[in-house]
Amino acid sequence: MSLLIAIPLVLAILYVAIRLPMAIGSNLRTGHWFRRQLARDLDQLRLSRMLRYLGIDEARYLHEQKAIDIKNHMRKCDACDAKNECDEVLQEPPSSSEPGLGFCANIDDLKTIQTPTDRQPDTRR
Repeated sequence: MSLLIAIPLVLAILYVAIRLPMAIGSNLRTGHWFRRQLARDLDQLRLSRMLRYLGIDEARYLHEQKAIDIKNHMRKCDACDAKNECDEVLQEPPSSSEPGLGFCANIDDLKTIQTPTDRQPDTRR
């Protein structure tokens, strides 16, 4: 009788032991693909230029921020009515006397993301 219980239990444990690493690997690949897609989508928006303008490392932003927050930032940027003003500011090189960025729907969130080392303007183009 105990053998009838032990065999299915061993088979169930074996199944879980094999399937669990496969599921974890699949989730890791899906997450990596999702973050790469998020980075590609971000590159299409002014938001990526604003991150550079503020000196925020894009790779760190994509890695440390929640995907839902990034999507929200992207949605706000895409729906923005101040795109001309944004383009004008982003055409100029960053300076220590930062222009008013109050037109940006994401500026409050982006300011909280900035670290002291980010606050050095990125002059790369």
